[in-house]
Amino acid sequence: MANFTVINENVFTLANGQKVDTVMLEREIGKVCHYVEHVVIVLRDGKYPVAMIFPNRSLWASPDYDKSPEEGCFCPRNLTELGRCLSGCMHTTNLHVLPGYATVDAAVIINIDLSVTDGTLSADMKPVSGIVIRKYAAHLENLYGGKVPVTEQAFNMNAL
Repeated sequence: MANFTVINENVFTLANGQKVDTVMLEREIGKVCHYVEHVVIVLRDGKYPVAMIFPNRSLWASPDYDKSPEEGCFCPRNLTELGRCLSGCMHTTNLHVLPGYATVDAAVIINIDLSVTDGTLSADMKPVSGIVIRKYAAHLENLYGGKVPVTEQAFNMNAL
């Protein structure tokens, strides 16, 4: 199985020596679709960025028609439609927004709210990466062919 690394710094170095800013990656991914609430980046095998995406479930339940995403991502009705929308957005982001060496290898949308009470969000409402990654590690394993049972609904985006 793949080995996943928690990134303790805002900048990490890929196998090719390029430095990547996780805050920039998370911000750019978050901008692709207004249905994204939080993004956490993890490294697979120490060299491939993988995104854990947590949707804005309140917006998804009550869409804001004034903020319609472009290119057909209007009002997804379920996680599969949201996943298809974000797959296209992630592909576009990898091709046109992120530097070529920093493209995201794969992503998983986990249909859950992060919270301060369970420790997955800090007091300033930012994801606590280490806790998020440990808590939802099974989804990362399943993204790469694992069969680990999970309780949260998820949509896997492989080979972006």
